[in-house]
Amino acid sequence: MINKVTSVKKVIIVNTLAIILAVSIAIILHAIMPADVNPENFDGVFVRLLGFPVVSVCYFTLLFTYCVVLMRYFGKQSYIPKLQIGIRFGLAFALLYFFGMQEVFVETSPFREWGVAFVTYQFFMGLGDAIPALLLCVIVAYFTFDDRNARFTVQTLSRMEKIKVIVLITIVFFTERVIGYETGIISSNCSTNPIPCYIWTVLFGIVLGCCYVILYPVLAREQNRLLLSIKLAVLTIGINWIIFNSFIGLIFSGFMSQMLFRSSIDVALFFLSCTVISKYFIKPDLCTCAITQHNI
Repeated sequence: MINKVTSVKKVIIVNTLAIILAVSIAIILHAIMPADVNPENFDGVFVRLLGFPVVSVCYFTLLFTYCVVLMRYFGKQSYIPKLQIGIRFGLAFALLYFFGMQEVFVETSPFREWGVAFVTYQFFMGLGDAIPALLLCVIVAYFTFDDRNARFTVQTLSRMEKIKVIVLITIVFFTERVIGYETGIISSNCSTNPIPCYIWTVLFGIVLGCCYVILYPVLAREQNRLLLSIKLAVLTIGINWIIFNSFIGLIFSGFMSQMLFRSSIDVALFFLSCTVISKYFIKPDLCTCAITQHNI
């Protein structure tokens, strides 16, 4: 009993320190990276009430806490080695944040038009989100998990299955966004910057597909295919994507409803894609296989 209590305290302390470290790194990286940003341009209600630094700290604390809680909960159920758990979750979140930040939506940046300044700003802000997320997951996994359940590793998807997964998710995401752009349901800069807008849409669809491929081995122990899709598409990537997008609504006035709406549609279609993948693309015996295979 004493050992169990000590272990729980250790996990809480490590998680807390890791989150504080990740938040600090994120704030420092955003401050020192060469992206000229004036906080006075941010007019969100919470920024006006609390100030931009406080809003940023609260946002990163919420985002990284969710990452840790999620990884801890699902990671304890996995059979793969602890470092793989940390790297896979961290890499998926890092890709989501970095490429999510590249979306061509000039109104949610300090700039009035798309160009070199905008691209530079988005690139470095994306790194400022991605790097601490990856470090956070690796640190927490290494110091709070053990490898007693890692006698086996779940076999990853075959090359053809990976291709099918990425292609389907990319097509669904691209189709959803194009319909949204063209009908005006989803606000975009496609009318003024169509080429970068559509290029980003394709790239982010590929990123979502890669996130599925990366995270599948961690969650593949789940026998219920629908529950697997819920865990991966909704709980892991989906809610994370919604929280990530909500930051724009926090710092810019009038954007919260649109950011929550567009990210919710993304999650719903991503979940539908994952459900189709689980039912038709992946061999049922993969989730019970005990073959050591470490490639992503």
